[in-house]
Amino acid sequence: MPRLYLIATATTCICTEIGINGFVNNASPPRNNRIRLAAAEEEDRQRWNHEPFDFSSKLGWDTFYEDGIQATTNGDDHKDTTTEKLEYEWHPHISHSIIVDCIKPTIETASEYYQSTLQNKRMPSILLVGCGNSALPRILHDAFDISVEVTCLDYSPICIDMIRNMYQESCPNMRFVIGDATKLQDVQWDDDTTEQSKDKQFDVIVDKGLLDALMCGDGFDMEQLMHGTNHVLTNRDWGLYVLICFELSKSSKQSLVELGNNECRSLIWDFNVPVEGSENDRGCFNVAWRSANNRNAIPWALNKIL
Repeated sequence: MPRLYLIATATTCICTEIGINGFVNNASPPRNNRIRLAAAEEEDRQRWNHEPFDFSSKLGWDTFYEDGIQATTNGDDHKDTTTEKLEYEWHPHISHSIIVDCIKPTIETASEYYQSTLQNKRMPSILLVGCGNSALPRILHDAFDISVEVTCLDYSPICIDMIRNMYQESCPNMRFVIGDATKLQDVQWDDDTTEQSKDKQFDVIVDKGLLDALMCGDGFDMEQLMHGTNHVLTNRDWGLYVLICFELSKSSKQSLVELGNNECRSLIWDFNVPVEGSENDRGCFNVAWRSANNRNAIPWALNKIL
């Protein structure tokens, strides 16, 4: 999902200098925000050259992926969709290794439980909401000494088809699902429609840029998003939600805290964790824990600076 390119035109993201939905950091002048975000966007343009568009639009994303595939493959009929040139990162300043380190304790704890419980032998699971065409699913699939199930969810069929072609052969434990991240409770996760499929839960959820895009939409409802997230995130103590986005306004943070205390059955938030790559507001690393016990189990490198 996107690194926002904020330009006040009718055809681009509606998050402009007025700070719709509280997206723009109130502490930073809007003009400085636009300059900073545009400069950061330029770093990634070298790989996927695109024009700004409405990042809350499904049509916009379908077009982005279609144009990107054509541009990166130079129109070749024999497209090599297994190579890294089709991968595109939003918030590239936050390294994949930081995400891996953060979720590792959860993956290990979940694995130990599943292996010791005869009736529940399964792999730890990770859901990437608004996965886009990031390399992160591939990284997470191969990052641990134990097997994990990685589910890529995006509402663009073009995106899902593309990453399926990119990763399916080399990542046997990866799943590809077309679905709306704001209606996670209604997603059909498997090929069947059994109750077990409908009630599927994940040990870790990762949002890397999705919230940024959703906040560009008129009438975006934070409660709707978090209700679905809560529905599919495990209720066990090790449950973990990683949110990487631009700086959230005070009101947005307060909404997440209130939802965590009420609707979301004990989601404990840490905002703006100062990890490498988050300097100068290039991207913010936020984490929500199901319990204080899990929060205290994070790696030393992160635990030291919370």
